[in-house]
Amino acid sequence: MDINDFARMNHERSVTNDPKKAFDWEYYLIAMSGECGELLNKLKKIKRGDFPLNREEIAEEVTDVLTYTFLLLSELGIDVENAIMKKYEKVNQRLANGGFHVR
Repeated sequence: MDINDFARMNHERSVTNDPKKAFDWEYYLIAMSGECGELLNKLKKIKRGDFPLNREEIAEEVTDVLTYTFLLLSELGIDVENAIMKKYEKVNQRLANGGFHVR
């Protein structure tokens, strides 16, 4: 399975389980932001010393963010793998030209 296969599978599951058709790109963006907030809240508690780093919990939160990111891209009809590679190459070009802050 590649990234686009996962994105399609994930999107199909979401659409199938949305009888009211309430999920759209705005919903996925809001959900992704909420998951980022959960990830940041865990980081805050780790930094504060409430509990040690738990890689499994962090992986689960990051995966939630990725899942909604792929749903957002799929809802907008964007090829996930192509978008990732395009951005990767753009960053490579920036690095080749002197770094991230060079435009």
